[in-house]
Amino acid sequence: MSDTSFEHHGHQVEIKAWQAESRWAWSFQIDDRLPVENVQTGARSEESALIEARHEAIAAIKTLDRP
Repeated sequence: MSDTSFEHHGHQVEIKAWQAESRWAWSFQIDDRLPVENVQTGARSEESALIEARHEAIAAIKTLDRP
C-alpha cells in the first residue's frame, strides 16, 4: 500500500492506494472527516490510482469550499 499527503486550499489530504485483486483501489481523507474509498476503480497501476484519488479529493475540496 502506498500513501501520501498534501495540502490543498488549507485542507490536509491523505491519499492511499493498494492492490485489490487485479486492480488498484484508493481512498482519500480530507482533514479529520470520514475517508472516501473506491475499490471499484479501473486503475491498473499504483501511480494511476494515486492520481485518480488526488483528482477526486481536490474535486471534493471544491465542493466543501462552496459558499
